Amino acid sequence: MGGEMHIGTKLAQLAQRHGDRAAIVDASGALTFRQFHARTTRLGNALHGIGLKPGDRIGLLIPDSREYLEADYAAMAAGFVRVPIDPRLTRRELVGLLQHAGARALITHSSFVETLEGLANDVLERLIFVGGGSGLDYEDLLQRSSEQPLPERNGDELATLNFSGGTTGAPKAIMLRHRNLLTVAQEMIAGFDIGPDAVFLNVRPLWPIAQVIVMSHLFAGATVVLGGRSDPEQLAERINETGATRTSLVPTQLVRWLDHLNGHDGALARLQAIYVGGSRIPPAVFERALSLIGPRIGVIYGMTEAPVTCYLPPQSLATGASSRLMESVGRALSGYEVRIASTSDAASSEMPSDETSNDERPSDESSGEVLIRGGHVMAGYWQRDAETHAALRDGWLHTGDVGTLDDAGNLTIVGRLKDIIRTGSSSVIPKEVEDVIALHPAVSDVAVIGLPDTEWGEAVTAFVVLKPGMTVSEGDLVDHCRKFLAGYKKPRAVRFVAGLPRSHYGKIVRAQLLAGA
Repeated sequence: MGGEMHIGTKLAQLAQRHGDRAAIVDASGALTFRQFHARTTRLGNALHGIGLKPGDRIGLLIPDSREYLEADYAAMAAGFVRVPIDPRLTRRELVGLLQHAGARALITHSSFVETLEGLANDVLERLIFVGGGSGLDYEDLLQRSSEQPLPERNGDELATLNFSGGTTGAPKAIMLRHRNLLTVAQEMIAGFDIGPDAVFLNVRPLWPIAQVIVMSHLFAGATVVLGGRSDPEQLAERINETGATRTSLVPTQLVRWLDHLNGHDGALARLQAIYVGGSRIPPAVFERALSLIGPRIGVIYGMTEAPVTCYLPPQSLATGASSRLMESVGRALSGYEVRIASTSDAASSEMPSDETSNDERPSDESSGEVLIRGGHVMAGYWQRDAETHAALRDGWLHTGDVGTLDDAGNLTIVGRLKDIIRTGSSSVIPKEVEDVIALHPAVSDVAVIGLPDTEWGEAVTAFVVLKPGMTVSEGDLVDHCRKFLAGYKKPRAVRFVAGLPRSHYGKIVRAQLLAGA
């Protein structure tokens, strides 16, 4: 029974069921489900052959390629714990991550040779290179190995350590079991209506947890096309060329794509859904997207600790959809539960006071911390028991997100507990202020944080990016805010900047704003 919830078992089932159908397509051609299973099996056996043991952590630092997916699934199928790594990390950050995970091996690419020089002696026991390098050769290991079936393993085993984005502090390694990942895939296949006829074009990095989207399509028997990084000028043509029926973007990618979309409607004839998540989509962007491409935007909400919990399907956003629905992230998938922390929850003491509530919000909707329960929720934080116990209480994941639920179960995220600004005796949710400043015609982008202040404790401070050729003064923006916000919520300072630091998900990295302030 446990084996049915293991990645290795799933890959074998896919090879039997969809053998000669294309699983992965890239510039070098197609890899069928049978070929993909054969190569992952060979690599899994090879990893055992070089002395690695079940449960050992294996780092993955590979460009977005079929080899990344082979190494990713082979590591999990063979009983190892994969550790996906952000290729943008410095050597110092990389070493810290590998040491914290206790990784014994790293599967990497020749393009990282200089970054990894000396690590085989100082940090790792095994370095395996795709494309050549001063270590074991990936393709040689694979070809010299066997296709002997891998031993059946249990779904309760640890599958992955995914490091959080670290937007507010040091990254944490989040433990997910095979059972967690298979639950995510099952819920997404059902909730997103993914069938074997789907063609998913991937233009996002493969290493973050968001790529459970790729996994869900593969496990549905669909075809995944590796399209490289998103080029907004070429994306519509790429969708047309590949016959893609689905793709996924972060909001920043969506905004840039819309600027190049005029006249490409015909290229999107087969496109059914664009999954957008990672950070909120401003209503103005949503309205523009609907006018250009119709109801094709599917909004997803999740986090590394609980991947893809809620979904707002494209058909919910047909012409005439309310602005409130556009601001939501949809409802929990069928196997999950979402609720808002009540005053009896321990986290309620961290909540903003009632005076921060939106005047336009119905009185029966109150904000609170978002709590999640389901089979996809993490096992905990690697070697951080105190933080695990703080996040997982009474069977619920305490997310740190602040949100509301409407009568239909649609969740709206209004901020983060850690981002709430304490000014004087009042609390301010940055999103409220950001939404108002974004209404000004000269503003392109904005982030609001609280900076230390001797009088107020924290001062509401806005970092503003202006549209090209536009000007506006600090006083004008503060006056603009006075029209929509209570006095204590308006910015006490406005700083004009060329751009805002964002993570790979499109989220503002507030820690960098604080550090540079």
